[in-house]
Amino acid sequence: MRRLLVALLLWVPCALFAQTAARWTKILPSATVQLRDPRCVSVSPEGLIYIADTGHHRVVAVDTTGRLVAETGGLGNAHGQFRWARAIIADRGNAVWVLDYGNRRIERFTRSLEYQGTFTITLPNDDTPHQPEAMAMSPQSDLYIYDRDAGRLVRYDPLFSAQAEIGSGGGSQFVTNVASIACVSAHGLFWWERGSNEIRHADGLLNPAAPLRLGAAPEDLRLAPADSCLLYATPAGIFRQCLQAAPSDTLFSLAELSAAGVTHIAGLAMVPDHVLYVLDGGTAAVYRVNLLRE
Repeated sequence: MRRLLVALLLWVPCALFAQTAARWTKILPSATVQLRDPRCVSVSPEGLIYIADTGHHRVVAVDTTGRLVAETGGLGNAHGQFRWARAIIADRGNAVWVLDYGNRRIERFTRSLEYQGTFTITLPNDDTPHQPEAMAMSPQSDLYIYDRDAGRLVRYDPLFSAQAEIGSGGGSQFVTNVASIACVSAHGLFWWERGSNEIRHADGLLNPAAPLRLGAAPEDLRLAPADSCLLYATPAGIFRQCLQAAPSDTLFSLAELSAAGVTHIAGLAMVPDHVLYVLDGGTAAVYRVNLLRE
């Protein structure tokens, strides 16, 4: 009888946890920030939310209430100006990295979005800037960049020295049409190529590893790290993959996303307190979601 009571006590909270809905809080748009065609979201360890506001050629930093804290941008090629800023990373140090697509460069800023420097991708003995299209960063501050012109993924150390690459050729290592990449602690780099039915994988040194099979190829897919797990969003929902041999967990189904008002996920960002930030490119909105369902 005692064992039965213990089992019931354990089952009831789990049942309630499974049946109750997550709380979705809309952070943006707010009274001070309106987005247009946003493409990426990142959250600093201090809790500031950084968004690549691509349609406005700027990046913004807001707090958890949607209040504007800092911004920089404007259409142009001067430092701190952009032509379609497409990706942004707030690293574990004090830097914010912005992929300035139209100007073929990556710029570094402080947390308050003050300009610090510019980085371009080139080949040996060739100073012509290549086109960066996606980027990710490791916990050790190694920067991974997809070089569209050369069809390769390159790993740069914190001093911007190229350390490894994958692609630039044919066969199983050929890399093309990369839409999203993410670096996951202890597992390495993951990326998705448009039209593919798998998420490709390499270790931190860019040695190829077994991919994650998706079944049918999704129309779109966005990746993000979540500690030692990988998050990915498709039109069918948001999923979490923690062990490569195990099936993915469904965090939010299409029905749950629709109920929350999410139409097209353009970016994800996970913070350590089980909070997920979802960037909805369709409605130019940012949501804060507590994964510990209430």
